[in-house]
Amino acid sequence: MSDKFTDDDSIESLEDLSESVIDIKPIRPVPRSRPSFQGPDITRQLTKADDSTSVCSLQLYKENPFGNSSEDFPSVIPLNVGGMKYITRLSTLTKFPDSMLAALFSGRYKVDKDAEGNYFLDSNGGLFCFILEYLRNGTLPPKEVTAAVYKEAGYYGIHDLVEKLKYSPPIVSHIVKEANKSQFPNYAEAKNQVIRAAMENATFTKIGEVIVHLGEVLIHVFKEDFVPKVHNFNPNHGCVIEGAHVIFGPWSAPVDEEMFMRCLENDLTDEGFVLRPHEPKKKCRYYHGQSCLKFVYRLQIVF
Repeated sequence: MSDKFTDDDSIESLEDLSESVIDIKPIRPVPRSRPSFQGPDITRQLTKADDSTSVCSLQLYKENPFGNSSEDFPSVIPLNVGGMKYITRLSTLTKFPDSMLAALFSGRYKVDKDAEGNYFLDSNGGLFCFILEYLRNGTLPPKEVTAAVYKEAGYYGIHDLVEKLKYSPPIVSHIVKEANKSQFPNYAEAKNQVIRAAMENATFTKIGEVIVHLGEVLIHVFKEDFVPKVHNFNPNHGCVIEGAHVIFGPWSAPVDEEMFMRCLENDLTDEGFVLRPHEPKKKCRYYHGQSCLKFVYRLQIVF
């Protein structure tokens, strides 16, 4: 038997092998994740958007490392982004080779189309115009949408835009606020407890000439646990904190209880709640050999 193979035999063998081993399937864009927006998690998303969300393009490669060269794109691309229509050049979408958009429209993957033949991206269509303007001519988004576009740029893996927006005032402000909240363990749950307590305690109240729903919350906050130093200190003395709706602490960060209250008030205000400034802390009056150092704050939310 001859050990020689003809070129035709080699080609046929390779074709048979590829058909029997490689199962190429079309790949759809990886859906964006839906984070819970707790304090530390949001900080991580905004400070590392270029690392965490650019994984989309890497995921495409991992799921289909051999690609699918059967998809040929025209030089002008009609897009349907979350229901909004756009038309742009293929060269615009592939401007940054390491981005998810460049990967999707590289020809290696099959992109979904809508009923009209537009290539479909399941993303925020209103924000995509700012992504497209940056790809076209380097225009940065207006200040009021910077934070949202920053996250979209991370999602699409456009690192150049992420870097340009990273130190803009809205992003820096957000990162600083999130870093402040991250000093308090389980801060997000404590904030939710405050909101729930305010809702449950809301009553009709007249403020000036206006009648509103006012939810009052008593909050016991403590940086460190109080440990009595005298042996005859009565722990069941009817402490002021027994009426507290929310108890939060301790923490190790070098910030006091007043800083926690300011952080909480600023956070609630940023989210759209209307607050009355918290009153000075109400201290426990118990004394037997030493004072009880516990206290509560009163916070009021207007609904």
